[in-house]
Amino acid sequence: MANVSKKVSWSGRDRDDEETAPLLRRTGQPDEETPLLNGAGPAARQSHSAFFRIGQMNNVELDDELLDAEVDPPHTFPKEIPHNEKLLSLKYESLDYDNSENQLFLEEERRINHTAFRTVEIKRWVICALIGILTGLVACFIDIVVENLAGLKYKLIKDNIDKFTEKGGLSFSLLLWATLNSAFVLVGSVIVAFIEPVAAGSGIPQIKCFLNGVKIPHVVRLKTLVIKVSGVILSVVGGLAVGKEGPMIHSGSVIAAGISQGRSTSLKRDFKIFEYFRRDTEKRDFVSAGAAAGVSAAFGAPVGGVLFSLEEGASFWNQFLTWRIFFASMISTFTLNFVLSIYHGNMWDLSSPGLINFGRFDSEKMAYTIHEIPVFIAMGVVVFLELCSMP
Repeated sequence: MANVSKKVSWSGRDRDDEETAPLLRRTGQPDEETPLLNGAGPAARQSHSAFFRIGQMNNVELDDELLDAEVDPPHTFPKEIPHNEKLLSLKYESLDYDNSENQLFLEEERRINHTAFRTVEIKRWVICALIGILTGLVACFIDIVVENLAGLKYKLIKDNIDKFTEKGGLSFSLLLWATLNSAFVLVGSVIVAFIEPVAAGSGIPQIKCFLNGVKIPHVVRLKTLVIKVSGVILSVVGGLAVGKEGPMIHSGSVIAAGISQGRSTSLKRDFKIFEYFRRDTEKRDFVSAGAAAGVSAAFGAPVGGVLFSLEEGASFWNQFLTWRIFFASMISTFTLNFVLSIYHGNMWDLSSPGLINFGRFDSEKMAYTIHEIPVFIAMGVVVFLELCSMP
């Protein structure tokens, strides 16, 4: 087997030609000088064929001591491990949902007095109310625009059918219907594919990932909300078998993320409000409230929204978060009912369903008015007092 000597460089300086040459063989002459361990001067003879230089490690080489280098060529090793810059996981950074209880964090917690703590809690409730109001308004906007665009489309097709019924050209009406549907769907597909691809689909998987710590790029941006709402409207008007539940969950989450941070990356505006909540843990809780408000607006069911966020979305939950999310869901449902009642000409009739319509019912037997709300509030107060009086 070849006699291999090992040269290890522990210094950042380049080796001289005399040092790199195979002169490490011992000649046995007493007058021959060998370098010191640090290469500064003569040193004692060594019994082995390798010497070490003390310092910072630079590289490791293996040289053959045989006269014929072709028999066993030297082996080289890479100086550093190449970094793969094309990993997909580099784009999907993990969110920090764990509070680091270091000295700085503990000092900040001790600095907050009772008044500041109460102010922060009030701001949380105000943000949840704003989330519910804006989510309900977005749901009303989607419902009203879909109703009007679909009405125009079917009116145009009906007029065309009436025109060509007597002439026997109903194939033109069929072609018009297919063309209009294709045009709506094409526009919706183009704006999603080329402007904001993350707005594709229902949005539920993306929000679940966000609530479980996966930071998907642009998933809660204002531009994503605009493209999502536009895509839903065009898809529904185009006749696709799509619903409004998933997009409303995504829309409510985007609204919650934007309101709670007090700034917009898409608009490049910082409103200098709610700066205390600009961390991942606070943002996660508000996004959970936005998802619940979206479900509540879609089905007109506040309890259903809370259960969805609890069972399907959130990775963290506590009792205080339950009440805030339920409050946001109630505000969302009330806003939807109130605005749609005004739109349909019955201002005080709060019997408008959610965006999901399960059929027509006799409204005269099932309607309730705004005058019944104080009765419901009184019932809630009585139940609360009963619970408080229990041992």
